[in-house]
Amino acid sequence: MPDIGRVNRLTVSRQSPAGFYLDGGNLGDIFLSRKNAPENCQIGDIVDGFIHHHSDGSLIASSKTPLAQLGDVALLKIAQINDTGAFLDWGLDKELLLPYAEHMGEITAGKKALVKIYLDKSYRIVASMKLDEFIEDTAPHLSRGQRFDVIVAGKTELGYKAVIDNEYWGLLYDSDLLRPLRKGETLTAYVKKVRDDGRIDLSIQPINIGGNDIAAKIIAQLEANDGFLAIGDKSPPEAIYSLFGVSKKIFKQAIGRLYKQKRIGIEDQGIRLLKP
Repeated sequence: MPDIGRVNRLTVSRQSPAGFYLDGGNLGDIFLSRKNAPENCQIGDIVDGFIHHHSDGSLIASSKTPLAQLGDVALLKIAQINDTGAFLDWGLDKELLLPYAEHMGEITAGKKALVKIYLDKSYRIVASMKLDEFIEDTAPHLSRGQRFDVIVAGKTELGYKAVIDNEYWGLLYDSDLLRPLRKGETLTAYVKKVRDDGRIDLSIQPINIGGNDIAAKIIAQLEANDGFLAIGDKSPPEAIYSLFGVSKKIFKQAIGRLYKQKRIGIEDQGIRLLKP
């Protein structure tokens, strides 16, 4: 079923003078205005459409891709403020609502707010500045050396809190940084340490992974090879040792753990990195 608040591949099922209707499966027909449709759109075409709500509550689509989608943490400009709340510019004609109940601190039109985009109880796509209600404090399943895109959320006594992959908190230490960071800045960071309590320390420098940290090394190799390695539990021990410097037994144990964590898939021809 298509996802509200995300870009989906949808088929044009019919048209009207005002626009087109996309087959939304269980969601029903989803209207796509001619203004927001691709050029030369026709019945039977498959289009990439961002599904969101019209002001009357019905589902509509746009061929425009917003600056952020459902589940994302993003820094967005405050376009206006009225009795309903603040409205954020996220790249669509219809602005994104930031309800008053989801504000933190003083907000001003023209400035930016760091928000999490989510579905409220009425299934409206809205934003919240209360990131702690959505971001997990711990991520014990992550491994040293893993690379992520992170977004800086704010300053602490030790450094900067950053959101890992829109889901988990991490900490970048001042002592590891070459310059101050800006709230809302997006950068590449690496898991420096998974603490005993499951909290994550980050580094902006790639981590030199030791031979004992084979699981992280496998993930790093997958990321560097477009998510696939032609090596697996049936590969010769020599090939495994040549690539990872460990025995076949240790390698099989490592990919077994990664498979159970749903971080990789094991195929006949090798192993594949799975999306979170």
